[in-house]
Amino acid sequence: MALIRPCADLRNNYNEISKICHETKEPMYITKNGTNDLVVLSDEAYEDMLKKNEETEEERIDRLVAEHFDKHYASFEEFKRDVFKKIDEALKEVDEGKGIPMEEIVAEMEADYDTD
Repeated sequence: MALIRPCADLRNNYNEISKICHETKEPMYITKNGTNDLVVLSDEAYEDMLKKNEETEEERIDRLVAEHFDKHYASFEEFKRDVFKKIDEALKEVDEGKGIPMEEIVAEMEADYDTD
């Protein structure tokens, strides 16, 4: 739920606004004449936001993989079972002649992603 307060509250109730921002770690929108004018954050929430924006590509990928893993698997054992099942299915497809040679896949990827 968005926290919204009029600009007069910023002047008259600074300590309360500060306490709420620190406790909730959420932004508070300050309005002037009924429209958004400012956003107030605790320093901790602001620093966390900066860190998220500064994460490296590798950190971003790690975070996304972890989020995906946590969303789809209850445990590492469940993940391993799923991987082995998919490997078995892929090997069956290869045995049935449904596979695509690796050279073709690599050539397609090189063409799609212009690796030169």
